[in-house]
Amino acid sequence: MVAPDTVPAEAGDLLRAALREHAGPTTPRLVVVGLSKDENPKATILVFDPGGARPRLVAKVALTAVAAVSVVAEATSLQALGSLDLGLVGGTVPRIVDIRRDRGGAVLVTEAVPGTPMSVDYHRWRGTTRPDAVRADLAGAASWLRELSEAVGPLPAASSAGGWPGIAKRLRARWPADPLARDVADAVAATLPGVRLPSDGPWSVVHGDFWAGNVLRTDGRVTGVVDWEHAVVGGDPLRDLTRFALSYVLYLDRHTRTGREVRGHPGLVAGPWGEPVRYLVAGEGWLPRLVHGVLAEHLERTGRDPDRWRDVLALGTAEVAALSDEATFARQHLLLAAELFRC
Repeated sequence: MVAPDTVPAEAGDLLRAALREHAGPTTPRLVVVGLSKDENPKATILVFDPGGARPRLVAKVALTAVAAVSVVAEATSLQALGSLDLGLVGGTVPRIVDIRRDRGGAVLVTEAVPGTPMSVDYHRWRGTTRPDAVRADLAGAASWLRELSEAVGPLPAASSAGGWPGIAKRLRARWPADPLARDVADAVAATLPGVRLPSDGPWSVVHGDFWAGNVLRTDGRVTGVVDWEHAVVGGDPLRDLTRFALSYVLYLDRHTRTGREVRGHPGLVAGPWGEPVRYLVAGEGWLPRLVHGVLAEHLERTGRDPDRWRDVLALGTAEVAALSDEATFARQHLLLAAELFRC
């Protein structure tokens, strides 16, 4: 059992204590599968029974005091969701086994949910070049979000901000002396009324970081959704759908050399950071039309103007700028949001 030795001593002690209680009398096999790269990282560790082919538990370990706040926030979100839906969306949401915290950090232990991250297939050769494959990815994500909404039932709104929590305020606070941030914040404030969810909902639980890396699938079906630290109870589910679409498109040119057309996407040429999102907003290819249709359908189904999908994409980009833990990633999204809002 080597994973506790890869984390700070006090956090390692918490992890050892949790595993002694929940992993059984035999020494488990531990595999570190995730180590976030932001300023306050967390380690994600799979816990296997000896000889087991699939993990039984997952431990998330905070590596700094600030990261401990995020780990506890995820535990709080999972507890809240569990109180709303005892079935945890058909078993696709991790069930809490233990949460431990002291001055040295925090450790969250959950049951493992099955599946492989959708991002694995996304980055396979030609994984995003075929309309049927991309359509299945978007449909699977949208279908799971509907299942989540149905599982938790109607909820009261968490705030009066239309379900997009204080984006303008957060942008101003993050870059207080930056006129561009102020311009984007003003654009957000001006745009929100036109896309706000009606007062009668449907409000739902919002995951808050709903992208292909956090969506697990088995045989093409969503069987797990992980990383719940940014969840909100009583939010606009359009936030998750928009985040998924933006993050899905963002990496389309990841495996294409600058200046070359991205395979399967006529008109999309690999170039500056964020080029696929510009293509999404302005392009006429099959993928932009597909994403526009998904967003427009959701807007119409929830009592909003389906033609406001461009505004939704701009808001979603600004939200990443406001909330991302990684400073460079946040700044890139701020610049891109300014373009989409035409600041």
